[in-house]
Amino acid sequence: MYLKLVLATCVLAFVAVVFSAYARLSDAGLGCANWPACYQENALKQRQPLRVDAAHEHTSWQWKVQNMVGLLLGILAIAVCGKSWQKRKELQQSPLLPTLLLALMVFLAAFGIWAFSYLPRAVIVPVHLAGGVATLTLVVWIALRLMAPTGEVGAGEAQRWRGFSILGLVLVLAQIMLGGWVSSNFAALACTDFPLCRGSLLPAMDFSYSLENDGLPLSVEKLTAIHWMHRAGAVLTVIYLSWLSFGIMAVAGLCTIGKAMLGLVVFQCVLGVSNVLLGLPLAGAVPHNAVAMLLLVTLVLLNFRVQTGKK
Repeated sequence: MYLKLVLATCVLAFVAVVFSAYARLSDAGLGCANWPACYQENALKQRQPLRVDAAHEHTSWQWKVQNMVGLLLGILAIAVCGKSWQKRKELQQSPLLPTLLLALMVFLAAFGIWAFSYLPRAVIVPVHLAGGVATLTLVVWIALRLMAPTGEVGAGEAQRWRGFSILGLVLVLAQIMLGGWVSSNFAALACTDFPLCRGSLLPAMDFSYSLENDGLPLSVEKLTAIHWMHRAGAVLTVIYLSWLSFGIMAVAGLCTIGKAMLGLVVFQCVLGVSNVLLGLPLAGAVPHNAVAMLLLVTLVLLNFRVQTGKK
């Protein structure tokens, strides 16, 4: 029963992160009738100075559904935490991770209530994204601890690939956050060509940045720098994860994970390039976020397997 509860929380956490991306992207203007003008108008609107007494403006059905999903996820986190303390002797597992999960949900709820009236989108989006990623990672790890091990990995192979697996997870996390940085600053359309960016491998860029809302849009050079960093990170991540995938395919017990990782990397590349060439359609941007979360789960699974390999 407890395992089913945790698995349900895993699924809902994944849905919450992906639907949050859908709500955020819809709010940014993707899919609007006068695209891409509305995207540029919203970018300017988000740079306007904040009013402390401003009312919460997210009243669309997407945000209402997202709030309901978040509320349900919070209820499941309470249940998971409570059960982990109740069954800690039977499970012979520390309830620390479920407790951290509940604490994270409380923080995200408090931040969501407070932040929209005081902080700019460039801060809110990365914090919410990081919270969603941390929630998904935590609940997946909790689920893996409860599931029966399959396809044991030898101690020598586990030790060999442990550091490489951690680095792969770090790269994916960094790339997800760079993607959130692009989204929060409306920099997705800064480069609309591929493989070049504004006709050059190294276009004119300005890496200076300020969180102050002065009412002025970011310069083209600053938007280009944000977009280019996400592209550069993607190249590095794709090369490393491809090498890692082929490497672990040769390891007994990790072959399926390697194949899944390689497939997700290829699919994510296709989505990323098509989003650039097709002008960032909503139907491409949301799956791009979903596949990133699946890739994250795959890396978490890989790290769990090599961390718990036969001693």
